[in-house]
Amino acid sequence: MSQPAFAAKLQPAPDIEETSDRAVSFLRLLMRKCRAKARVEVFETCRLLLTDPRDSAQDYADALLGILSQALPNGPVIHHIHAPERSFDENWLLALFAALSRNDHASATFLLRARMPLQLRRPVGWLASELVLRMETEAEQSTRS
Repeated sequence: MSQPAFAAKLQPAPDIEETSDRAVSFLRLLMRKCRAKARVEVFETCRLLLTDPRDSAQDYADALLGILSQALPNGPVIHHIHAPERSFDENWLLALFAALSRNDHASATFLLRARMPLQLRRPVGWLASELVLRMETEAEQSTRS
């Protein structure tokens, strides 16, 4: 039995799938390093990053994980770097990153409202957008090397 014509259109393009696989691997690597660090006050960290921006994606991932650990009832579920499946939290973060990458503010707002309390939406959105910029920069640098 063949697929209906519209079903083929709903499947992601191979380059999008490859990009999201690289993004989830990089995200898992960043988040794995975050777990080993001491916890700091998240809003203080955001204030420091805002006044003294860093180039490393790791600084923004640390702060983002800190906020998500507070905002989500059981903290975010981030799988081991080589795990074949993705958690709901990983898919949510990838969707947020994709919306921010394409400047789709309506989708980003929807995703933030769906899971974040009002007082955390702005810092999570800002940290995620800064992390996206740095992840893209680091990915470009690693492909050039």
